[in-house]
Amino acid sequence: MRRLSQPLFLTILTLFSSHLFALDTARLMTITLQASDTETVDIGQVTFTAENGGYRYELQIDEDKFEKQFLSMRPFDCMQKPKMMVCHLPYPYQNNRFITAEDMSNLEYELLFLHKYPGAYGIDAYNGIYYQMQITGNGIEGQLHDVDLNVLKVPPEDEELRPITPDMLYTANPDKHWFMKVLIH
Repeated sequence: MRRLSQPLFLTILTLFSSHLFALDTARLMTITLQASDTETVDIGQVTFTAENGGYRYELQIDEDKFEKQFLSMRPFDCMQKPKMMVCHLPYPYQNNRFITAEDMSNLEYELLFLHKYPGAYGIDAYNGIYYQMQITGNGIEGQLHDVDLNVLKVPPEDEELRPITPDMLYTANPDKHWFMKVLIH
């Protein structure tokens, strides 16, 4: 019997891992912001249900993990440490709460954040945080990107409900951020 080459084996294993995830969608999963291996904060739960080649989901952010702040004339749910404040920015427009392995944007838009440094007045949408997500063998992992979220100040056109494009995302400097990943597990 012929042995599979290592790259082919890893490809098959990756596909199988994604398929395993599809089989385990009826359970409650935890949404965790991860700063390091030792510093994490569970901020909510999500349940996925397989549907039409993708996944419909129900998501609940745990507001008790955040402190209410009134910034730039509106309320935000924020977490704070001496050198950084991170605030959840609920997506204000339509979201059908459906993802596929190839398009995680609806879920990514549910987990938008803004950051602010001490001494900064208000909060600036220019300081956006976007976690670009992918399905892994353990659930979903989102990698931190910087993004200017000013694009959300104007309602998107009916045809374009996802105005943040990949060319708007920038690799984040770890020294300037608190939570480098979001994990759904």
